[in-house]
Amino acid sequence: MLDFVNTNNVRFAVNSVVLVVFSLLISLLSACSKPAKEESLKGSSSIPSDSSQSADRALPKMRLSIDLWPGYYPAVIADQKGWFKEEGLDLVLNMPGNTDKMLARFSAGTIDAIAVAFGDAILVSSQMSDLSVILVTDESAGGDAVLAMDSQVMNNLKGKRIGTNLGGFGELLIRKLLQHHNMSAQDVNLVNVDASKVPHLLSSGKLDLGHTWNPYVGLAKEQGAQVVFSSADTPGLIPDIIAISGEFRRTHPEAVKIFLKVWFKAQQWWLDHFIEGNLLIAESTGQRPENISLDGIRLMSREDNLASFHDSTTEHGLPQVLKSYNDFYIRSGVIRVPAPNDVLVSEFLE
Repeated sequence: MLDFVNTNNVRFAVNSVVLVVFSLLISLLSACSKPAKEESLKGSSSIPSDSSQSADRALPKMRLSIDLWPGYYPAVIADQKGWFKEEGLDLVLNMPGNTDKMLARFSAGTIDAIAVAFGDAILVSSQMSDLSVILVTDESAGGDAVLAMDSQVMNNLKGKRIGTNLGGFGELLIRKLLQHHNMSAQDVNLVNVDASKVPHLLSSGKLDLGHTWNPYVGLAKEQGAQVVFSSADTPGLIPDIIAISGEFRRTHPEAVKIFLKVWFKAQQWWLDHFIEGNLLIAESTGQRPENISLDGIRLMSREDNLASFHDSTTEHGLPQVLKSYNDFYIRSGVIRVPAPNDVLVSEFLE
């Protein structure tokens, strides 16, 4: 059942409900036993054991969950090739296919790191103060899209049903679209949906427009949908990041350094061996290799990261992006928003 929201009446109520439900999810996950939680994660079983490691010294373990998004696939490649273990890190990689559950697990402490949109990480920090953003994986430059089955719908958006994950970066993207057409959220019906559901909801006529990302953009296009707005129209708005818990950062600083070293190695290898890399990604994620693309996505190198973390003046710098999201969340009724020094940690990139 779709959650239709008339923003004219209950904009603040929706955010309160989202935060309450989010808190309940965290509490439920925290109540589970630790072994059961770890069994739910997908381990790197395809990687052979590293005989060079002494039997009496266990490798540090890092539990990472990622969305299905091309900017995060260097972790998949490195995992498939066994590079993390070669460098002395036992990476446990999980792709749950549900962003909200992944965020709840991270807040509950059942995983150590997440790869998500920066806006989602900021929202999580309102519930979890001990969070560190250590890497910008990419910038969405068209990879996030708003689609419609009929582009003529853009001629009159009044009262239209527009789907996205409310309270996060997707809603901010939708609001930018509405501003572009001199409209506000009060002029439409915002619908709270997961990105993976958007192709079906568009094709079935339950949505007029919907925000999603690849591979779901490709699926929606296969069903006849057309892109009517995208992150290419909002430069710098949607960076994607890796965030880790403060506890893991303090306890395993060397593991974080290893992770970043291997990440950039895998990122460059993929760019140099794109077809071969896509085969590895497809094998791990269950996608078709031809559907894996970097169109609309700008991967961020180590140098790009250093520039972004320390750029406090332009719209592409993380401090300014953080301010944009903080302003949005404060208007939406979220009381606690992070300061840059609370969440942006560049020391491992130096």
